[in-house]
Amino acid sequence: MELSRTLASRVMSYLLSTTAALSRGVRTADYFVNKFATVPSILVEIGYVTHPIEGLNLRNSDYRDRIAYGIARGVLEYLENDYPTE
Repeated sequence: MELSRTLASRVMSYLLSTTAALSRGVRTADYFVNKFATVPSILVEIGYVTHPIEGLNLRNSDYRDRIAYGIARGVLEYLENDYPTE
């Protein structure tokens, strides 16, 4: 669980820096898709399509590219610095 929290923190940090979105924090929940994972796992919530501002952002391909970049950079940073090698 702690490794997943670290991964989530890394990804959130990069997402915030690439999109300037508001942070809603890292939360822990007992989701089925993560519950039985044998490796660190996270769910990323990137916004609400029904929100007046977030919905517009999510329609923008540049914004979605920045989201993808932020997630990828966060995962790579985690793998390079935090993921146990043994």
